[in-house]
Amino acid sequence: MKPRIAHFLLIPELAHSPPNDAAVSAWLDLGFDVDLYAPGGRFDVTRYGPRVRPCEAEYGYRWIVRNLIAARWLDYAAFSGTTEDPMAVAGLLGRVYRRPVVTFADEIKSGSYAGDRSRRWKAWCRAGMRASALTIVNEEERLPLQREYAGLDPDARMLVYPGCFRQPPTAGDRHALRAARGFPADALLLCYSGVMNHGNGGLWMAEALRACPALWVWGQIVNLDPLTRGLLERLQGSERLVLERERLSWQDAWASMAAADIGMVVYLQDAPQYRHMGIASNRLCMFLAMGVPVIASRQPSFEFIERYDCGVLVDGPEAMAAAVERIRAHLPQMRANALTCAREYIRAGERWLELRDALGRVLGAA
Repeated sequence: MKPRIAHFLLIPELAHSPPNDAAVSAWLDLGFDVDLYAPGGRFDVTRYGPRVRPCEAEYGYRWIVRNLIAARWLDYAAFSGTTEDPMAVAGLLGRVYRRPVVTFADEIKSGSYAGDRSRRWKAWCRAGMRASALTIVNEEERLPLQREYAGLDPDARMLVYPGCFRQPPTAGDRHALRAARGFPADALLLCYSGVMNHGNGGLWMAEALRACPALWVWGQIVNLDPLTRGLLERLQGSERLVLERERLSWQDAWASMAAADIGMVVYLQDAPQYRHMGIASNRLCMFLAMGVPVIASRQPSFEFIERYDCGVLVDGPEAMAAAVERIRAHLPQMRANALTCAREYIRAGERWLELRDALGRVLGAA
C-alpha cells in the first residue's frame, strides 16, 4: 500500500480549488496517495483519480474526542490542512502520532475577520500552525501576517503559492459560451465571480451596469439567494445582466473566462488579510491567467496590475465607467499583458515546483 497523506479542508467545495489542487497534485507527484477530509465526507474527487479518497471530519471537540485515538491515523505519513479550523485537528494528530504537519494558510482569520469561534478553539488552531514543519501562504505580503498571527518562530519554513491553478484549464469556446447565455457576440462583457456582498464590490458592479450603457455583465455569483437575485434582476440596466443559474466548477469557471473581456476584483473589508490580497485572490489569478484584464480596488498588493498594464485600479464605484472605457480602448494589448503578468509575476507553474520540492523535503521524498 502506498504511503498516504491526510489533507483537511474547511468545506468540501474547496476540494478542487486552485490551492488545494496544487497541494493534492504535489503530494501525488511525490508518490503519496491522499485522503481529503471535510465535513460531510461525501464529495466528488474523481477528477483526481483513484489515489485520492474523500473522508469525513468535523472541526470540534466532540469529533476529536471520538476520533483522536484510532488505528487509521497510523497509516499517514503526514497531516496537512487549510486554515483555520482544520489545523486544530491536523496539528493535534501530528503531535499525537509524531508525524509532520503542513499548514496551507489560505485564510488568516484575524482582526474583524476573526470569526465567532472561541478563544480556546482558536488557540488549538494556532497551535497546529506552530507545530507545522512548513507553512504555505498565498501572497508575499501575508508572510508577516501569518507569522505574527500563528506565533511562528523567526526561522519557521514558509513559502508562497498563489490562488492559481498551476496549469490553467483550456479556454472554452467564446462564441458558444456567449450564445448559450444570450450575450451579443460583439458585446463588451464584464464578469463578476464569487460571493457577492458589499465588501466584494456588489454596489460597484451595479454602478458599472448603470453608468455604462454598452456594457454587459455576467454574474457568476456563488450562493445567490432569491431576494438578491430578484433585486439584481430589477437593477437599472438589468436587461444587460446575466446571472449564472448553477454554480460552475472551479475548472469550468476558469475555462468560461474565454467569454469575458473585463474582470472585477474588489475587496473593501478592513481585516488584515483583505488589505493584503494580491495573488491570494482566486478571482484575480483566474482573470489574469486566462487573459482577462481587471478592474481592481486600490491597495498596495495590487500595484503590479498597473505596472503590467493589465488592468485599472480604482478608488470607488464612481470610477468604474472610466475604467471600463480605458480597458475597452486598449483591450487587445491588455489581454496580452494579463497573460504576461500571469507568466512573469504570478508564476504558478514555477511556484508549484517549489511547493512540491518543499513538501518533499518535509518527508525526505526529495
